[in-house]
Amino acid sequence: MEKKATFRYDISELSGHLFWDTPPDRVDGYAHRAFIVERVMGYGRIEDWNTIKRWYGKAGLRSIVVDLRELDDFSLAFLCLVLDLKKEDFRCYNEQQLRPGFWNS
Repeated sequence: MEKKATFRYDISELSGHLFWDTPPDRVDGYAHRAFIVERVMGYGRIEDWNTIKRWYGKAGLRSIVVDLRELDDFSLAFLCLVLDLKKEDFRCYNEQQLRPGFWNS
């Protein structure tokens, strides 16, 4: 039986500033994919977005981003547009609706 080639995630393809608090050599591209996507959406450049899109594909990104706990409004709107999702599909949006803001009582 022929062995399938495994994809290697090269963290050095992403901007170094994304891992200011974590040694990049300890970040696993598959095991830490939610962490990576969250960092790219919050602090990344368009080149970083293109890299994770290539790594995970649209279907993979859809399954990752809908479970993220934190996304800013711009990132949420961007992901809805490029991944053909609704904001109600996102955990962060639904949980935000359940938590009143500090000044809202």
